[in-house]
Amino acid sequence: MSLRGALVRLHRWAGLAMAAFLTLAGLTGAVIAFQGELDAWLNPSLYRARDPGPALSPDALVARLAQQEPRAELTYLSFRVPPGMSVPAFVRPRAGTTPDLGFDQVFLDPASGTILGTRRWGACCFAADRVVPFLYRFHYTLAAGNTGEIFMGVVAILWALDCFVGLSLTFPRGRPFLLKWRTAWTIKHPAAAQRRVLDLHRAGALWLWLLLLLMGVSGVALALPDQVFRPLLGALTPLTPSPYAQAATRPHPAPDRPRIGFDRAIELAAAVARARGWAARPGAVFDASAAGALVVYFFETPFDRGRGLGTPVVYLDDSSGEVLRVDAPGAGTTGDDVLRLQFPLHSGQVAGTPGRIVVAVLGMTTAMLSVTGVLIWWVKRRAQRRVVRDRRTLVRESRRVVSEG
Repeated sequence: MSLRGALVRLHRWAGLAMAAFLTLAGLTGAVIAFQGELDAWLNPSLYRARDPGPALSPDALVARLAQQEPRAELTYLSFRVPPGMSVPAFVRPRAGTTPDLGFDQVFLDPASGTILGTRRWGACCFAADRVVPFLYRFHYTLAAGNTGEIFMGVVAILWALDCFVGLSLTFPRGRPFLLKWRTAWTIKHPAAAQRRVLDLHRAGALWLWLLLLLMGVSGVALALPDQVFRPLLGALTPLTPSPYAQAATRPHPAPDRPRIGFDRAIELAAAVARARGWAARPGAVFDASAAGALVVYFFETPFDRGRGLGTPVVYLDDSSGEVLRVDAPGAGTTGDDVLRLQFPLHSGQVAGTPGRIVVAVLGMTTAMLSVTGVLIWWVKRRAQRRVVRDRRTLVRESRRVVSEG
């Protein structure tokens, strides 16, 4: 078998193996490119603030939540929201209470701290308050937890590798190379339906090839960061240890230690930002109490968590307020910047709203390429079966003629 023949088979069987999963990932990815806006549109009762007064501080919101739901302990708060929008937050069961609250996300009125609604983020399936988070979770785990996430990471690896195989198959066999290759970038018209499907599959992939490759690579980075992406990237360029690895080396914090609170953590993180000349402002805080840390994220709204080259993050000791770590574009090694860039690339937020539109189009294109690839295989398979059937019929007829003669 020739090299080209082997590549054709590899592309065919890899494509067939991935087709269903890439179709689902592409369509769900097109939706969740605008997940925040869609979720807010579907659930105005959760996202619309009711009290017109001034917003409470994060610590005040924590206190109001504790008054209304003593079993819940706030873990993540997106406190910088547009006017008229509620404050989304995540919670966990407070130590010594029920092991399951029945929800893990709450929406607070920014002025009063009143709980406007609750839900379990990512729960199945298509009710208005569930559909967008469920599609987000389905996109990268197939709603199958860690096993599904690893599986989709493997699919992303195959996708990235198959991008190179598919590109090589568009190269013409003869010369002049560029003149003949030019036809691969076009859709012939008029032409039979089968030819148009082939042209759509090939030309669509060529025009968007680099972006499709970036989607595959960033998919690996997000689904298999520690298993695959960090080790490969670390072999090429130095990487700062992940914050999780660094947290594991710190002494285990005492459960009864005094803590500085969200307001103080945000104030200290803002001082770090001013000293470094960041334009971004603190937008959310995460309570990593198990690691003895408070983590402050810098973005303008909960819908822009990865705009530009990545979200600046400040890690603080939750007892002393000491700055433990600063993650921001340019704050570490080149490898750190590459790693930090993967979510903005995959979500499209690297280029703001236009970038998210491109990602939505890429999602639909990925689904189209998967479907047209299956159609091309099916048509060829049916034609091959017809040839085999005709040959068998011819052999039978020949034998009959010989026997009767």
